[in-house]
Order: sequence, then structure tokens, then C-alpha cells
Amino acid sequence: MIQGSIDIIVFSDNSDFNSIFSGGISKVNTYIHLSEKDDAGFHKLGSHKFDLIIVDISQPLVSEIQFIEKLYSLNTSIPIVIVSEYFTETKDIVFGNKVSEFISKPLTAEKLYNTIHDTITTFHKSGRINEAATPENSEDKKKLSVLFEISKYLNSINNFDELLSTIIKLSQDAFDVERATLFVYDKKSNELWSKAGSGIKTKEIRFPVTSGIAGETALHRKSIITNNPYRHPSFNSGIDAKTGFITRNIISVPLLNLRGDVVGVFQLLNKRNNQFTPDDEIFLRAIGSTVAVSLENILLHEENRKRYEEIQELYDSLYTAQNMIVWETKHSLLSELRGYFSELKNFDSVNDSINDLKELVGNDVIKLGILDRIDGAHKKILSKIYGRLSEDLENLEIESLQNEIS
Repeated sequence: MIQGSIDIIVFSDNSDFNSIFSGGISKVNTYIHLSEKDDAGFHKLGSHKFDLIIVDISQPLVSEIQFIEKLYSLNTSIPIVIVSEYFTETKDIVFGNKVSEFISKPLTAEKLYNTIHDTITTFHKSGRINEAATPENSEDKKKLSVLFEISKYLNSINNFDELLSTIIKLSQDAFDVERATLFVYDKKSNELWSKAGSGIKTKEIRFPVTSGIAGETALHRKSIITNNPYRHPSFNSGIDAKTGFITRNIISVPLLNLRGDVVGVFQLLNKRNNQFTPDDEIFLRAIGSTVAVSLENILLHEENRKRYEEIQELYDSLYTAQNMIVWETKHSLLSELRGYFSELKNFDSVNDSINDLKELVGNDVIKLGILDRIDGAHKKILSKIYGRLSEDLENLEIESLQNEIS
């Protein structure tokens, strides 16, 4: 067991973690300090002595790696524990010796308690975080790890709008740019369009594939880097004039599927504190390969969903039309049946005629017998007709009319 109380600072943007942290440390005398990943959090870390740092990584962002590196540079003597579903296979490449423990999600109270206990116990015994420092990994290896995690992340998304917004956020973070836009190529209209983009208020942008740097990228299937866009012949400065945005530099790469067909264009604008380089192009094209496959799968899924909805709508229309036909048929038949019953009432005069004849023939047995047979046949015919019509009405489930004619 851990002796004495311990102070833990938790960096997380996930409010659901509060209950898990409280349950996971209820067995020990621990004080939890929740903080966001910002300057206020770093200030809190520097103004108080903590025994453990826990960081929740909710997305495979480059900024998350940079956050861990900054934490480690400021406090090499405090163990760091990461909680994440990402970087599980590549944690040694990405974080090296900066992290003491790694908890894979889903997070449970038992996992959290055991990790806290083991980390604090090991640190108290050895007096240091790691037995030996591992060599610093190159930025290229870290980028490959981020690319690997981004691929897994994107392939888990099956909603079109969510995919677009996620791609924008990840790329904006990875390249530290002011604006990012993903354009989808519409084969039918031969246009590029977008529903999402950082810093863009318009819900949808649509223009011919022959227009602008994005159009040139799609037509020629080649990347374009310009650190002076106003001198580029394909640059459309009219958009800047309308929005008030000033474009300083652009990188634009085509999104190609496995067959080499263009499915869209990925464009980043205004890299902060720097210019776009050929290395940025290589990294963005690598991300673009994953994006293209995910995008095409989502578009196919969306197309199938729309077709299903159209078929369902057609089926509902046919079902409604069928019910209308049945309803009209029933009411048409009922109208005819009412006419039949009206006419059948005329047969009541037959009984009166037979009775009058019986009075005229007097006691003539032969004539009375003939009249009785006529009367019996008449009643038998009426009985069959009424029975058949009543059965038809019952099949039509019109009880009110049955009561009316009975």
C-alpha cells in the first residue's frame, strides 16, 4: 500500500473522467487536481508539488505529443501516466522514456488504481522515473506513428460530416495552420465542393474543377506549394477580397483512391511561423492517401444510404396508393350493394300478390298448392341473396351497414 497522501494532477478535456478518477483512487489518501491542457495548467503544475501526472489523450494529435514533451521538460522528476486508446503500439517511438506508464482505454477504476499504486511505489523505491534513458526518436518516426494512429482513427468513422470535421482538425493540428479545407470531387457536375473547413463560415463551397489552385491540383493530380500565392496564376484572390482573409502560403495535394482516381483535394493555408516545405508535402500526401480511402468508403456508404431512403420512400408511396385503391374499391362495392338492397325491397310486393291470389282462389287446393310452392321458392331465393350479400359486407368489415340492412 502507498504510505501517506499523494497529490495527482490530471490533464484532461473529458468531463466524464471525473467519476472514474474519484472511484479509482478512493482506496488511497489522494488529492486530485483537474486541469486543462493550457497555460493555466502549466502554471498550476509549477506552483504546487505533485507526486504524479496523468494525461488523457483523446485524439491522435501532434499537439498531444508536444504537450507530453513540454511536461517532461518542465518536470523530469515527476512520473507521467498516459490514458489513451491511441499510440498503444507506438508509445515507445512517440514518447520514449518520458512516460512511466500507459493505460489503454477503456479506462476502469481498477486499472487506474493499480497503475497509480505501481507507479508511485516504483518511484519511491528507485527515486527516479526510468532505470535508463532511451534515445530521442526522430521527428520522422513520430510522424509515422501519428500517421498510423490517424489511419486507425479515420477508418473507425462512418459518418460523412464527422469524417470531414475530423480530417480538418487533425491536419490543422499536425501542420499548425490557420485554415484547412477538404474539397470533394463531384464527377457528375465536374465540380469541387466542401462542407467543412476551419475558419470558413459558409456551409458549402462549390466551384468548377477548372478554377483555382484546388482545381489545378485535381486536374493535373499534382501537389502545389506556393509561399507567395498572389503571384500564382491559378490563385483566386477574389475569395480573400470577399472574406477579408489574407492568404500567405498554400499547400494543396490531390486525394487519390487505390485506382489512382481523384476523389478530392486537401488544402492547407497559412502555416504559422513558417513556410510550407517539401517535407510537409510528403507528410500531407501520406495523410491524404488514408483520407482518400476513408472518404471514398464514406461517400459510397452515403450513396447507398440515400438509395435505401429513396427506395423506402417509393415503397411508402406505393403502400399509400395501394391503401387508397383498396379504400376506393370497398366504397364503390358498398355503393353497389346499397343499390342492390334498395332494389330487393321491391320484392316485398311479391308476398302481397301471393296473399291476394290465395284469397281469390278460395278453397281450390290445387291452386293454393301452386301458390305455396311459388311463395316458398321466392323466400328461398331471397334468403340466399341476403345471405351472400351479408357475407360480402362482413368481409368488408362494415358493421354499420350490416345493422342498417338487417
